[in-house]
Amino acid sequence: MSTERNTGRTIDLSVEVVGTPEEVWAAIATGPGVSAWLHHTEIEEHPGGRYAYDMGQGAGVNDTGRVAAYEPPARLRTEGVVWTPAGGGPPAELATEWTVTTRSGGTCVVRMVMSGFGAGAGWDEELAGMTTGMAAALESLRRHLAARVPAASG
Repeated sequence: MSTERNTGRTIDLSVEVVGTPEEVWAAIATGPGVSAWLHHTEIEEHPGGRYAYDMGQGAGVNDTGRVAAYEPPARLRTEGVVWTPAGGGPPAELATEWTVTTRSGGTCVVRMVMSGFGAGAGWDEELAGMTTGMAAALESLRRHLAARVPAASG
């Protein structure tokens, strides 16, 4: 199977979340953590480890890649996930990088940058859909982490 080379197009999103860097890291860089707010995910927590996910919902999408960087509690990069756009076009090998930056007041910024998208109309549609989907996923992460914090008494 051949894959399209990186065209330089990316999805670059971020969200501010409640939690310590270690709590946020556990939510984005461990299998149980990601599975709690997104979809079933397995992560071997070291460079060269296996990364796998199952989007479920009858889509039959099960894919694997590898952990390219694992730097707790600041940076996770996965590579090698082969994705084919639903609208047609050649498959491409995607990479996703997650970074955690500490902010004051008990929050962190999570940034997600996904790259490797192919070119053409099918990929244009896929990129737009994935951008919307990943924005929703980051909102789900924000809500998940916020739900873990007890309400302030007043």
